[in-house]
Amino acid sequence: MLHADSIGISFGTRRVLSSARIEASSGEVTGLLGRMGTGKSTLLKVCAGIVQPDSGWVQFDGVRYHRARRTALARRGMFYLGESANLASGMTLRQHFDLVEKRFGAGDREGVIELLAVSDLIDARIESLSTGELRRAEMALALLRRPLCLLADEAFRSLDPIVCETIGTSLRRLAVEGCAVVVTGHEVETLKPFLDSVTWVTSGTTYSLGNVESAWKNERFTREYLGALPVA
Repeated sequence: MLHADSIGISFGTRRVLSSARIEASSGEVTGLLGRMGTGKSTLLKVCAGIVQPDSGWVQFDGVRYHRARRTALARRGMFYLGESANLASGMTLRQHFDLVEKRFGAGDREGVIELLAVSDLIDARIESLSTGELRRAEMALALLRRPLCLLADEAFRSLDPIVCETIGTSLRRLAVEGCAVVVTGHEVETLKPFLDSVTWVTSGTTYSLGNVESAWKNERFTREYLGALPVA
């Protein structure tokens, strides 16, 4: 569903990515993992058409883009959730739901509200929501949208364990419904049960590590990112 290759991008004199690659398949959750500052968020933004790379291309739903634009990708079914500012602060969640359904058709609103436990938030203004409430509201909107691909940056950051479980369950539900999901985060043990595969971002490039079991057995990934070799 999503394939980006040979992605290179610099900001000023700082080279963030030199030759990055990622693939995301329908029905799977891919973890994009790596240390802070290695370019995970930048790679997601390139895939979403928010920033333009210096080199490389993005292919989404069978169409290849050398200068992908967010609006064009969104129309084809891309949904991007950044670390913040995903919803309009002056609106309620109900108003966001109404806009999404007006544009993309009616979804399972009642089921989404129940799964994300947002019934008490439906008429609250976005600026009044806590971090956990806001993340649940954002994920509810993503489920209602029924995207072909979801890019979720730092989906579990600053969340209570029970909210992480809710968000992770939502990611899995999207995958079951055929969505290609890519999620970043440093809460690796929390993310781990919800992932199907791992792509590691390091030193300006990426490595596809296969499924979760293979990734956690990769000595270099374990040593340089997870921080310690597993105990035999």
